[in-house]
Amino acid sequence: MRYPTLIAVLGVSLAAQGPPNCNGIGLDVDVRCACLKDPNSKLCEMVKAGFYEPRDWRNAKPLNLGMGGTIYKPATKATRAGAPARPEQARVVPLAHKDYLRFLHPNPYIVAGFDFEKLFRSAELMGVLFGQAENDDERLKILGALKEMDHLWLSFAAPNDVVLLMTGKFEQGVAAGMFYAQGIRPVFLGDAHAMMIGSEPSIQGALARLAKPAAGGTGWVTRRARELSKDHETWIVIEPPPGATRGAGALQPIRQFALGFRLTGEAAIDGEAVAESEAGAEKIAAWVEQMKTAIREKTGVGALDSLKVERAGSTLRFAARGDGLVAGQSSQSAMSSDFGVELYGVVMAGFPGVPARTVSEDKLLAVKTGMKREEVLSLLGQPLSVAGIQGLDPPRETWTYQVPFGKQVTVRLDGGVVTVAPR
Repeated sequence: MRYPTLIAVLGVSLAAQGPPNCNGIGLDVDVRCACLKDPNSKLCEMVKAGFYEPRDWRNAKPLNLGMGGTIYKPATKATRAGAPARPEQARVVPLAHKDYLRFLHPNPYIVAGFDFEKLFRSAELMGVLFGQAENDDERLKILGALKEMDHLWLSFAAPNDVVLLMTGKFEQGVAAGMFYAQGIRPVFLGDAHAMMIGSEPSIQGALARLAKPAAGGTGWVTRRARELSKDHETWIVIEPPPGATRGAGALQPIRQFALGFRLTGEAAIDGEAVAESEAGAEKIAAWVEQMKTAIREKTGVGALDSLKVERAGSTLRFAARGDGLVAGQSSQSAMSSDFGVELYGVVMAGFPGVPARTVSEDKLLAVKTGMKREEVLSLLGQPLSVAGIQGLDPPRETWTYQVPFGKQVTVRLDGGVVTVAPR
């Protein structure tokens, strides 16, 4: 398995190479010259289809927060020689209350909340949080930052107005230091127990909302978020803006989506999905029942059996009690199937920089050594990116695919044949 940060270090970006040079040795070593060598080849067809389009993973981020600028002074001869840069004084803004959810936009299209005290009790969910860490040092830094946090909330409004608000004990500076190191300057609310990050216009807007009583005329996302925050430790509410990529799968008709996790006492999930029509809601309900049967027949595990769905017009309300979808084997079986692919498409719709195309882990595990290029394409579809070395004999390619909710997987082909299965 590889992650975007690891690809940034190990991958060779075609974007950095500029246009292909198909003169001399370049004709043999640059895959983008394939159409000059044989315009009727399968490799030329893939180049035209965009398989080898540049993808600079060094700039890829799960979410573009719009936080330009630096916290340190520009480098001087002294700093380049090793002298430490001097951080600016922390920004502190007084806050007379602790109704932190006032910072939410009145009409956001994504809002999420996390109770880290409860999350640390769930090994499965913490595994998801650490899934993108590329080494033990990074994991320890993230763990140290998260241990300082009690809660984290995110509010995202169009076009790129993003604010994160965190509460906890930030006196040691681990969490704040991670932001400072990235050139992001937190704003502390009253003291070292609450801080916000965002672009300066987003911060000023959030501070203005915090200074006023909670608005009563807010939109569906904010109202639903406040409802879920009362008795769910972790939750996400989404209403993608018009034109956001939703894919073309079974859950494409969903226009509003809310999902909440209860992690204390009896584990449970519940929420609702509002489709564009009653017919769309009926099709979604039927698809969920089909997925229950398909997963049970394939794995012998009733991964979705605990999921109950009720329809009222164009609204679907769903719930699962007990371990069910929250943790363990059932959760893994469901997320490894096409159900996980569809759910990812709904949850991540509208997040800039997040790969829209995903492939279920079940399908990736079906790829075996010896399979031909056409067989892999038929099973998995177009990869996110292709790194090719054409100077070898036979030519070598590494295809990268995205698994829902975090992991990236590579497949190696030599001479158009799989030699290293997904890993």
